[in-house]
Amino acid sequence: MTPATDVTGATDVTGATDVAGEVGAPAGTPIDGVLFDLDGVVYHGPDAIPGAVAGIADLHERGIPVGYVTNNATRTAEVVADHISALGIPTATAEVITSAQVLAARLSEEFGPGAPILLVGTTGLREALESEGLDIVGSLDDSPVALAQGLDPHIDYAGIVRAAEAITAGLDWWATNPDFSMVGPASRVPGNGAFVDMLARLTGRTPHIVGKPSPDVMTHAGHRLGALRPLMVGDRLDTDIEGGNRAGFDSALVLTGVHDLHDALAADPIRRPAFVLPTLADLPRVLDAAAPERADAPDSGAQAADGGVRIVDGKLQLAEAALTSPEAIESALRLAWAAIDSGERIAPGNLPRRIDD
Repeated sequence: MTPATDVTGATDVTGATDVAGEVGAPAGTPIDGVLFDLDGVVYHGPDAIPGAVAGIADLHERGIPVGYVTNNATRTAEVVADHISALGIPTATAEVITSAQVLAARLSEEFGPGAPILLVGTTGLREALESEGLDIVGSLDDSPVALAQGLDPHIDYAGIVRAAEAITAGLDWWATNPDFSMVGPASRVPGNGAFVDMLARLTGRTPHIVGKPSPDVMTHAGHRLGALRPLMVGDRLDTDIEGGNRAGFDSALVLTGVHDLHDALAADPIRRPAFVLPTLADLPRVLDAAAPERADAPDSGAQAADGGVRIVDGKLQLAEAALTSPEAIESALRLAWAAIDSGERIAPGNLPRRIDD
């Protein structure tokens, strides 16, 4: 994801997104590929998040392929890979999947190589379009077949007018992501979703958005890994977890970024994670729990619920030992979600916001 992105306010722009459901695996299939969001999961700014290097190194040792999925369309995959590698996590460019790459691939599928595309965006999107053999043009006079929109921090009034005129003229409109805002040095600053929202209000139209939570970027990433049972790991319920769930993947909320356990408790069903991780260092537990030899083993989460988790007067109540157990926390959330889905109102009670290692 882009740094501390916020899609609030972009829902009306993107509309509902269908569940892809393209990836399915028989019961007992092990997790054989892991996809990561970036900011808040692998790094925060220039620094690796505690547990990230160790957790990803364990995947490398197991021979499990990894990928990094980002809505950021301004940076190229090469730049992102260099950033991750500098943290002590060796990363190949091919392991980075950007919303710009997915948008370019979809446009190539829809219109064919060489199709003229009107660009609103910067280097990351431009290079992705060019790598797919698409022809970038500068105006409606060049007869473009589609408008490709990504964040352009240097866009001016004339550029906004040009985009609005193209959309109003009926040009097929595609956008990289709906992220409404990002965290700047002193305040939140507009993300691509803010410009999408403005253009939608000006034109009365909505674009096709390929970035999270759309399953487009997830299925693209899953296919690149060649995984039968991918796991999507992220810190945001409304992009990472929803996107993974819509694509039919397992999903894990890591508690090192934006959303916490209270957010997960209140989440809509499509935004509920299958697993929660204190940090990426807890990944081995999830992989081992999903291994075929564990398929018939007693459910440790269920046992924790029996012994350490209750709902009392509409509030979750966890025994002291359960407060630091990821398995117990997962079980507590499942217990609460079942009650919520039956019409009850469940408060967090003593459910912690994070899990202390």
